[in-house]
Amino acid sequence: MPEHIDQILGFEHRFARAQASHVVELPWGFVLLQRDFPLSHNHNRIVVTAPASADEVIRTADAVLGGAELAHRYVTVDDDALGVWLAPEFTAAGYRHDVVATMVHSGAPAEAVSQPVCAVSLEVVRPALIRDWRRELPDATDERLGQLADRVGLCTRGADLTVLAAYEGDEIAAHAELYVDRGAAVAQFESLVTHPEFRGRGHGAALVCAALVRAKKAGCALSFLTADTQDWPYGWYQRLGYSEVFRSHHFSRR
Repeated sequence: MPEHIDQILGFEHRFARAQASHVVELPWGFVLLQRDFPLSHNHNRIVVTAPASADEVIRTADAVLGGAELAHRYVTVDDDALGVWLAPEFTAAGYRHDVVATMVHSGAPAEAVSQPVCAVSLEVVRPALIRDWRRELPDATDERLGQLADRVGLCTRGADLTVLAAYEGDEIAAHAELYVDRGAAVAQFESLVTHPEFRGRGHGAALVCAALVRAKKAGCALSFLTADTQDWPYGWYQRLGYSEVFRSHHFSRR
């Protein structure tokens, strides 16, 4: 599915740029900066889109991200082969290396699920976001947790955002985000989290299926998501009808 790669990367780049407060163009990529959310790594990073040496990228990260007084360094490499080639030098420089698969849904009809799913506002989901980020990052400050929750609002600058939630009683058991670009007929499903107390009850699958139905109704011919190749959801998404089309490489350091 080579045509999907350009379509997805085009969406991802437009989406990311729209959320930035400042973009620095580079000969081999670009830098994203978000002054209002300096603790969000995804919004303050370098995206490598063309061949470059590891030394040049690392020096640029120190100069540009360090110049923005950020405590982290985060680099995304779109091309799989380039990421593999750069990885040894990045890891030698103290960077963590994660491989992320972009997966496209087959287009088969979503299975019916019994659990109800509803769209909720950012205000409603915010306590659940902070709750789940606190569990993921127990040492994070309240300021960082607040930024990680509130940054979701930036998504509306680049796509139609729907926050989906599944409840147990009055509590949000699971939540996820759906981004839709109607002009490009592309939908992205991301940030699925089920609280540990409510796992194994079908909430995650219900959110995936609800997102697929909504994407189809919005006229999206392409629905995709991303998954860490070393984490369990990678295989789970395959069982739900997603297939890997390409890999990107993420290098991070604090």
